[in-house]
Amino acid sequence: MNLAALMGLVWLAFSCQPGGKTVETTEVILPKFPPTFEKGLQALGGLEKWQSYGTLTFSEVTETDTTKYTVDLANRHELIEKFGHYKVGFTAEDINIYPNKDSFPSENPRFLHNLRFYFFTIPFVTADPGAFQEELEPAEMGGKMYNRVKVTFGEGVGAAPKDQYILWYNPADNVLEFINYSVTYFNEGNAEKYNAIRYSNWKESGGLKFPGKMTSYKWENDALGEERYSQRFTAIAVSKDRPKPEIFTSLSE
Repeated sequence: MNLAALMGLVWLAFSCQPGGKTVETTEVILPKFPPTFEKGLQALGGLEKWQSYGTLTFSEVTETDTTKYTVDLANRHELIEKFGHYKVGFTAEDINIYPNKDSFPSENPRFLHNLRFYFFTIPFVTADPGAFQEELEPAEMGGKMYNRVKVTFGEGVGAAPKDQYILWYNPADNVLEFINYSVTYFNEGNAEKYNAIRYSNWKESGGLKFPGKMTSYKWENDALGEERYSQRFTAIAVSKDRPKPEIFTSLSE
């Protein structure tokens, strides 16, 4: 997105990048995006519809566990509930863990704030203020051509502003099929060390589409490597209403 488009982008909400960075703005003016990115948003329901919702809930399901995510889409506060194990409430300022911090198996809980949510809601979240979208040349993967967009972030945006994403779109229907992503939260030198995710089994909720499955791969020699893991998602729902603030701070059974 060029500077003129970015200067015109302001929202009637709070927007948050991975890691809980919150930006307050005042008015809804939809920006102008590169063509491939704009078509990709429209193929999944459109940015204006995405911005009309206040709450997103979804569950990640494995053979043994279910983890539910509840996100306030205005400020990106998040509640993660792994049933029978723990609840974690994230706000921009605090982390609340139930029943105690030892029940949550992470040495760095803040890193996980909005992590699953962010990957689950790409490309919508990569239209946030402070994200820059750049049209790339089409490229081939597995014998098939894709349109591509690179996403980077402004200085100081989010907890990991050096992260990079490359979004791969099916030119037949403009639906996102793959992303490359880097993780610089712990090491900014990893900005161009990519892994990949395949999106599939798209599901509709409230006029928006979300992936029913994400499959992670190594990225080797500019191509998909071996599969790392896969995740399935169910119970996807959006609501116009925002969640009550206390669900992120007052945790109990």
